[in-house]
Amino acid sequence: MRRNAIVLLVVLVVCAAGAEVFFRSRAASERERIRSRMGERGLCTQPADDERLIYTYTPGECGANSLGYRDIEHSIEKPEGVFRIVLIGDSVAEGRDVEADSAFGRVIERQLNARGDGRRYEVILLAHIGYSTSQEIVLLHDTAFRYDPDLILWSYCLNDPAHPVYHNANGDLGRYYHRPRSYLVARVEAFAFRVKQKYRGLECPKEFHAFVHCAFWPEVEENLGRIGEITLSHRVPVVFVIHPIFEKDTGFEDYSLRDVHARLAEAARTNGFDVVDLLEPFRAYAPAGLKIENETYYDPWHMNALGHRVAARAIAPHIP
Repeated sequence: MRRNAIVLLVVLVVCAAGAEVFFRSRAASERERIRSRMGERGLCTQPADDERLIYTYTPGECGANSLGYRDIEHSIEKPEGVFRIVLIGDSVAEGRDVEADSAFGRVIERQLNARGDGRRYEVILLAHIGYSTSQEIVLLHDTAFRYDPDLILWSYCLNDPAHPVYHNANGDLGRYYHRPRSYLVARVEAFAFRVKQKYRGLECPKEFHAFVHCAFWPEVEENLGRIGEITLSHRVPVVFVIHPIFEKDTGFEDYSLRDVHARLAEAARTNGFDVVDLLEPFRAYAPAGLKIENETYYDPWHMNALGHRVAARAIAPHIP
């Protein structure tokens, strides 16, 4: 009996080792395919030192500062008389496809400094393309409070509940840079995730943004609560900005995700956040007038320079 158990154990170990080699080889091939179509993203990004973040911008490349953010350099020590705002988000917050000075964080900074109220305002950008809320919370916890901020400006996009590896909201960056310790275990975890997603999503809408807020609402609430706990412990208020998507062939009057916005706003206010829902100021415009035009695919998330100005005008009054 004992010999049979040993033989079975050996067989299982050999099979597991073979499966590990197979899945590592498959992953390497997939990374090569992704790399071949990454273009500029491959030049601008690198593996993160923190495995929770998966990837970051390469410091000093593609407009990134020395810390790997699409921002100017900032001193860690806050100068006297400065009101500091840390803006956390993804490629929408960083102003993808517009000039860095046209992104809404920079526009807000100029608007606030034009108040002439005797203090200087500084917006510090902590944002990376494709980051999900789980990654942004790492930036909040580990980096934001080094700058002694007076306010956290949280930029929330409707693809933020996406898993950074198992979903593809970051354009394959998560899959490319993810390096699990065991590729066999990673396959099992991915399978378990898909099963959970399918089970939770049985009665959810098919549209992706509505789906993730339905199937993964417990995680959304948990993440908002975590943001609230961290900022409350530092006694720093949060302005929570909800970005609408640009639905194809549909104006904001017929926007289909109003219920998602309302649910998010309620959950954010429950955690003590001041909420700015950009759906209302955007309603005065046709979506095509505010969005980036992309020749290769329909981009539902990213604003053009006018969109950033409209967003900044709506947000600035919420900065005390």
